[in-house]
Amino acid sequence: MSRILLFLACCSLARVLGLPNGAPASICSDLMPRHPDSSLQLSYPPYQVLPAIGQGRVRLVLGSPQGLAYEGFMIVARDVDTGEYVGEFANLPELAKPVECIPGVKNAVTHMNTSKKHNLEFDWEAPFDYEGTIIFNSTFAQDYSTYWVGVESSRVTVDKRSIDVSAAPLPISTFRTTTPPYYSPAVDYATKDVEDPFYTGCHTTKNCFGAPPGCIKTKNCIAVVAVIVQGDQYHFEMQAREKAKYVAVGLSDDKNMGDDSVVECTKENDEIALHMSWNSGKRNTRHTTPEGAVQLETGTVKDDMIYCKFRRDKLTTLQGRTYDLVNTPYHLLVAAGDNLRGNGVDFHSLAYLGTSTSKRLSDVGEWTAASDLLIRLHGALMLASWIGTASIGMLLARYYRQTWVNSQLCGKDHWFAWHRFFMVLTWSMTIAAFVIIFVELGTWSTETFHASFGLATTILCFIQPFMAAMRPHPGAPRRALFNWAHWFVGNIAKICALIALFFAVRLNKAKIPEWVDWILTAYVVFHVLTHLVLTFLGCVSDRQASQRVNSFPMKDMHSRGSMVHPDARRDAPHSSARKFIFGVYFVVIVAFAAVLIVITVLAPIEETWTSFTNTISSY
Repeated sequence: MSRILLFLACCSLARVLGLPNGAPASICSDLMPRHPDSSLQLSYPPYQVLPAIGQGRVRLVLGSPQGLAYEGFMIVARDVDTGEYVGEFANLPELAKPVECIPGVKNAVTHMNTSKKHNLEFDWEAPFDYEGTIIFNSTFAQDYSTYWVGVESSRVTVDKRSIDVSAAPLPISTFRTTTPPYYSPAVDYATKDVEDPFYTGCHTTKNCFGAPPGCIKTKNCIAVVAVIVQGDQYHFEMQAREKAKYVAVGLSDDKNMGDDSVVECTKENDEIALHMSWNSGKRNTRHTTPEGAVQLETGTVKDDMIYCKFRRDKLTTLQGRTYDLVNTPYHLLVAAGDNLRGNGVDFHSLAYLGTSTSKRLSDVGEWTAASDLLIRLHGALMLASWIGTASIGMLLARYYRQTWVNSQLCGKDHWFAWHRFFMVLTWSMTIAAFVIIFVELGTWSTETFHASFGLATTILCFIQPFMAAMRPHPGAPRRALFNWAHWFVGNIAKICALIALFFAVRLNKAKIPEWVDWILTAYVVFHVLTHLVLTFLGCVSDRQASQRVNSFPMKDMHSRGSMVHPDARRDAPHSSARKFIFGVYFVVIVAFAAVLIVITVLAPIEETWTSFTNTISSY
């Protein structure tokens, strides 16, 4: 019995001696673990080395796309031409230690103990004057007897500390048994289609969320944030393009702004600065950063893009609220803008989006965008109102009072009956659109020109029917005053609505392409030309029948008791031309409204169209 116990103890000691304190420098050359009774795995490795660009350095993440843990590892950096060790490793986590493959130089990194590890992260620093291409070669040990050797990263090109990461890792033609033989000549990877390393590991080793929706898949976000959890440390990465001056991430209880803790990376004098702020309603206010709450790790400004990485304390108290990143699920808000205020960030003019659901930051997986159905519905109703029904209803009131006068509809002249019908539709849809966007935002908003002009449109539209209900009878002394006031308020509302629609094209939430400006411009030109033609016809009609009433559009602006005139029941001259123009106008206006509504509802229309054509071609 004692012999059996002694044998088991020796086996346990041999197992412990295999991995406990990391790999020795003697295996730098081939990265082959010296584990008795173990075998090299020839399957495709479930682990990967993910390099990302820093300032004169490369940030490495060692992890598994499937979320598998590993007990041991070793990694070295080699020149692809010579096979020589290059650079040194720095900023090692507690579970890792350096290895000196060449005495005095920290050429490699290995584990400190055999605890389960996920997504260890540290830096590699290039020599000051080095030029060339390197790869990171590594060994991963899932346990004592299961390990993979020669797991390679993407190529990294270095030009005197100017670093770039290639689009894909080296091709694997056969499974590795040793490291050095697999170096190949350097290849020029300078290409415009290089994959952005920011997105490496999204949804597998780190949480990613960006705007516009779906941009993580296409790797072309205007603003994007990633969350990497390493033990009890929470690291955030943020990136924004299109000449952004800031990119920010908010922790929120819902998908909308309001009572949110925000961290901003701002571009100040071509350097990245880190700030904390607070969303109070729709207003962002910067406040003093509590000591230790956040810490900037790296930040870069390159061309039209800004990037930063920072660490946030897992437990912070802000504005009387405690933010517990470990146990509390949060919505993420990501935003970017092209301007800064004196002591804070300006409006998120480039991007803004919130997640549809809340979750704990350590739960890695896809984060979907909040639904924008209410925004689409708001836009569709406003377009139907002010491009469609308001245009038709106002045209009838202005030019068709002396047309279709031989019959009536519900005891009213046709122009009046249809004018009232279309304007009631306009009023109803405008109020509904206002209520919908108020529900979506949860508060008043006048932060943009679109919101300001939209609010003015809604207020003017709202009072119009009440003004109409109080109109004096024809011939009353104040009838002329009412006519001018009714005309003025209606036209100002129309102008405000058109201005609001033009500004809506520039809202990142709308996702409307800029070429929609040309459609709106074409509508305005057509609308104005139609009014000019009908005004000219009114003048001609007035000259031919000067005794007739209301043949010119502004005649009824003056109270003259005109409806008792014997010609009041006869169409004014050129009624056929006016009817034809109205028919054309009606069809074209409906077409304009329909096209704009479709673009708004299906936005972003380019992606929808591409998806549709791909579906058709697949059949």
